[in-house]
Amino acid sequence: MGPKSNSGFYLSKKVVVFFTLLILALLVISTVFTILYARLRTGKAEEIFPTPWEPPSIATVPERWGPWNNSRLPGSLFPSHYQLELWPKQVPGQDSLYFLIGQANVTVMCREETEIILIHSQHLNYSGVTITVAGSSSDVKLRRTPNIQDIWIEFENDYLVIELDGKLELGQEYIIQTNYSGHLDENLTGLFIRHYPENDKDKIIIASLLEPTYARSVFPCFDEPAMKATFDIRLVHRSQFVALSNMPAIDVSERLDVDGKWKVTTFKTSVKMSTYVTAFAICDYDYINTTFNDMEIRIWADKAAISKGEADYALNVTGPILAYFEEYFNVSYPLPKLDIIALPYYGAAAMETWGLLMFRKDSLLYRPKMRFFDDKLSISTIIAHELAHQWFGDLATMRWWNDLWLNEGFATYFEHLNIASIDTLENLNHTYPFHLQYNVLQSESRFGSHSLSMKKEDVKTFDTIMEMFSDITYYKGASIIHMISNFMTEELFVKGLRSYLKAFSYSNAVTDDMWNHLQMAIDGQDAIKLPTTIKSIMDPWTTQEGVPVITVNTSNGIITQEYFGKSMENRNSNFSWFIPISWLKNGSMQPFFWLEKNPQTFSEIKRTTNEEWILLNINASGLHRIIYDESNWHQLILQLNKDPSVIPVSNRVQLVNDAFDLEWFGYTDIKIALSITTYLAKEQDNSVWLLAFIHLERLRSVLQTTQTFGLYKKYIFSRIVPFYHYQMKLMNEDFSNIHNSTIVRPILKETLQIVRLLDVKDFVDRATHFYSQLMSNPANNTIPSYVRYLIYCEAIKAGTDKEWNFAWTRYLDQISIAEDEALLFAMGCSREPWILTRYLYYTLDDSMTSPDHSLLVYCSVAKNSIGWPLVWNFVRANWDTIDTNSTNYIELISLFSTLAEGHLTDFEFNEFELFLNSTIDEEGEWAKEVKRIIRDSRELLNWKKKIHTDVHNWLSENVPED
Repeated sequence: MGPKSNSGFYLSKKVVVFFTLLILALLVISTVFTILYARLRTGKAEEIFPTPWEPPSIATVPERWGPWNNSRLPGSLFPSHYQLELWPKQVPGQDSLYFLIGQANVTVMCREETEIILIHSQHLNYSGVTITVAGSSSDVKLRRTPNIQDIWIEFENDYLVIELDGKLELGQEYIIQTNYSGHLDENLTGLFIRHYPENDKDKIIIASLLEPTYARSVFPCFDEPAMKATFDIRLVHRSQFVALSNMPAIDVSERLDVDGKWKVTTFKTSVKMSTYVTAFAICDYDYINTTFNDMEIRIWADKAAISKGEADYALNVTGPILAYFEEYFNVSYPLPKLDIIALPYYGAAAMETWGLLMFRKDSLLYRPKMRFFDDKLSISTIIAHELAHQWFGDLATMRWWNDLWLNEGFATYFEHLNIASIDTLENLNHTYPFHLQYNVLQSESRFGSHSLSMKKEDVKTFDTIMEMFSDITYYKGASIIHMISNFMTEELFVKGLRSYLKAFSYSNAVTDDMWNHLQMAIDGQDAIKLPTTIKSIMDPWTTQEGVPVITVNTSNGIITQEYFGKSMENRNSNFSWFIPISWLKNGSMQPFFWLEKNPQTFSEIKRTTNEEWILLNINASGLHRIIYDESNWHQLILQLNKDPSVIPVSNRVQLVNDAFDLEWFGYTDIKIALSITTYLAKEQDNSVWLLAFIHLERLRSVLQTTQTFGLYKKYIFSRIVPFYHYQMKLMNEDFSNIHNSTIVRPILKETLQIVRLLDVKDFVDRATHFYSQLMSNPANNTIPSYVRYLIYCEAIKAGTDKEWNFAWTRYLDQISIAEDEALLFAMGCSREPWILTRYLYYTLDDSMTSPDHSLLVYCSVAKNSIGWPLVWNFVRANWDTIDTNSTNYIELISLFSTLAEGHLTDFEFNEFELFLNSTIDEEGEWAKEVKRIIRDSRELLNWKKKIHTDVHNWLSENVPED
């Protein structure tokens, strides 16, 4: 069931009844045609279902209350086994239309007497339904199965409702047999079909994405994660294709019908698993393989990618990562094979479907000619995430979606292995990058928040289930796991996890089950003492939304805690947490303690001299922000300028991040945030700079049209240029050496983004030299693709219409999608208003600019301080054309977000708000996004007015003289 409409459209009850009856009539007609077509094609419907149920008349659809009105299945029936056959077919005479013929036998155990069977079903048409007693033929003869009295579809909760004339017996197994048809489309959910090009041929691939509740659109099932069962699966397909599923194929046979010859691939009976991790793929792919502990690992991809070696890296890292997890969890990978498939299109970066991992192609395949280290890092991280799911999610699964963090939090925590820093994959180890904590802090404070573990009654519908797939679930889950492993110690943490996995293998768990097993590890030793139980410590972290901020007064040793954020209601509430405190005094580690009460006094925290400094939360092991008194901030900043290495890298990241965010939310002064940047000229760590760039860019966006921007540019120049030269030195002054593992592509790109705004001569010279070479020999582009758009941009900015016209001609040549995007961005960098205006008007002519590229043109010009007013006037003057031509409202949102980034004065903001509100026709996603942009823009404008004077005065005092 998809998201409900927010349009506010109203239908009277009579009209609703009329349309309901009409829809049901059409469904019956559709079902009849499906039955006729299926029998014509297979000739076997009567053989499989000797007494099929016939569709009821429309009048029999009940209008009464019953268990079908509950979004959760009753506990009366529990599945133990599925027999599935899926047969995707083409609609006769319609090359682009496909449908699904399916057969499903579901064995269920009756746990409570019932005369109503509810089984999930979505967009499936049934031509036969029977209920039989499971067991031997003698058992079947001895036990009477109630007759089917009525069958109908409950659309709101996706139920096939089967009403019987008697009750099913407690303790007896039954088989629900169904013959049905469904649809295949390109929506990337359920069982879907996609076209892709290969060697100038149009190829098709069929694959599945069933999480969270799409299995019911492929086969009738008990589509809840706790209702695990075993599966026997058959896939019917054309002979040139190969079929894959969770388990190995054990038989391939042939089947004939009027369409010709088909292959039937039968798979080994699966282990017990949830419906959402079942997987199906039918493709014309090739594979490479290896063995791991006598188990075959195969990477599947299109034949061109396999022949080019693009799957080699994924194959090389999968076995070692799998070995690492087996040893760490002390539980063997439970399936007899592992397939990983690279799909041309997929609804997620990847999916952990057990034994057949589904990946979007660009998340799995590595192009050796590009030789970018961070591509490998990204691939290995996603593979590690999905492999961690084979234990946390597939083997031991959350009982219901309200505890999704037990799946996704642990997979996110374990996805970060030290592949970046080792020479051999035999020495893998787990690491925790600070960006996970940063993501949590941003999500909790700036976007909609929810508790990590929700009440199950609050997570019932598809919409509320999808809301659980949030940054909170992934990143906060990983961050509190990191915190637990620190205060428990890694040894005890691992012991608890191993106990948990063994206890809930092939089963389901809730959050309290995790706490119980970690507590067992604590109770089995005497070295680590906690102030209370694991459950009492961790419940506030999982059942409360938000994160704490603690205030440290180093003059009297008093520490307080409160909810972090702008909501004064939450700040003044009784939110509280058990907070583990690790700390340094003047660089020396001090005894660990717990913040249990509010406020709480710790005499050890007092500074005894003006030169001392206190630093809390060593290595950012806890999930909280910290406000120091001004004197301690001052001493920390002095230490950073003297020798930043005394303070751990993750704490340097936290100090920079906290200083800016605490100011943004009104806790501290902008001068503290600016003062902490004074040491950045000595900073060489990538992770610190990545966070610093975020805050410096936000500051730039609000200053660039003010009198202060010249001071800002001079100040940032003095801080960032040493880091730029440090990076160039790492690459031996050659961008082509980016594959060196000491530097990662994102940090260099972020550096160059800032450097190009500062007109750093070294970069200008490099860019113009590269571009001049390209203009002399367009067929030989030696500019590394990862910085191509930045090089183009800098050269066009420094050049004349000659450089711009060369880029335009190159765009018209349509060399590649990536090249087009680089050129479109770069052409917006010109400093000539007439060139930018001409560029904008080119978008009104489809023969000049592809309609798909228009919004990219507007965004690129809007990011140019000279071009921003040109775009703003152009968009308003041509809105009807732009709105009509746009097929992607997300791109329009990106445009308006770009226009809202800090350029506005009060007068401009009022115009901006009026115009955006005029684009809203009705309530819905567009209206919601427009309101968010207006809110964010107003917030940024207010921040600009609040800080501008202080920033100007501070920069005036601290900018080095020429």
